[in-house]
Amino acid sequence: MKYTDYHIMLKQQFSPYFYPQIFNLFRQFFVTLFLFIPALSFAQGGAVTLTGTLEVSTGETFPFKVVLTEQEGKVKGYSLTYKEPDDTKALITGKLDKQARTLSFKETEIVYSHNFHTRAFMCLIDARLNYVYAGNRYVLKGSITSKEADKTSCTDGVLTFANEDELKNLFSYHDTFDTVISMKRKVIKPAEETDKSKTVKEELPPAMDQVTAGVAKAYEWHSDTVVIAVWDGGDIDGDRITLQYNGKNCLENYMLQRAKKEIRIPVSTSGTDIITIIAENEGAAPPNTANLLLTDGAKKYSILAYNKKGDQAIVRIKRVP
Repeated sequence: MKYTDYHIMLKQQFSPYFYPQIFNLFRQFFVTLFLFIPALSFAQGGAVTLTGTLEVSTGETFPFKVVLTEQEGKVKGYSLTYKEPDDTKALITGKLDKQARTLSFKETEIVYSHNFHTRAFMCLIDARLNYVYAGNRYVLKGSITSKEADKTSCTDGVLTFANEDELKNLFSYHDTFDTVISMKRKVIKPAEETDKSKTVKEELPPAMDQVTAGVAKAYEWHSDTVVIAVWDGGDIDGDRITLQYNGKNCLENYMLQRAKKEIRIPVSTSGTDIITIIAENEGAAPPNTANLLLTDGAKKYSILAYNKKGDQAIVRIKRVP
């Protein structure tokens, strides 16, 4: 049967009114389905790729790539050391804190290794990375350690990821959503109309400042209250701190948890207030590290304090009119 004969038969079987209606119905269904497919794949989430460099203590530098997925702060995926086809692939697991902008992961097992030659004694690595300002830009950077199963030490190094778009994708919040196929035209009620003059812009968490013994940080303050949230943004390894405000203890010998501990304190109307973070120990993975988030009205400041046992880090805030 020719296409034209089939077309005529359809016209004979359906009324002139119903035929264009069913055609439009199918057209709308396939258009909606076409739009639904990419939306569904976004809702399910995808892998995040980080490309950077691994510098080891032998003076060598290698390309290093991580491909990972994240769910509720837990990450998994794989790493690639060196470049194809002479790369080494390893499985990884770890943790991502988007608020504090930290990433920690461990290589758990080697998938394959292809002609990767180095003077270093390389093992499965353990990386702890922080979002820091280096040179003229922010990078995700940190030291790596590696050990054999028998505790034999291997070559240490520094891992750096500096691709701005990749880091923005890593730390952005992607809200999951449900997609529904509908054949009905949506009627927008007046109450649902949006104000087009207002634009919603997704913002990354505040860039993280670092403080330690001899390296302080100062902020101008506009509200009459400082809200201090403190927690351990890395591995929970038993770090304990004493937190002081103008010399008075707010938290004493407090063991940092994954959950944030929040304190609200009035800010002095004049002069400078001093927040002191004292390291009571160094936990199972030195040094002592504490994540802080200071809130000044709508403004937030993210801080990482790290110290040896007995040392202290200082943050100053000064009330301005």
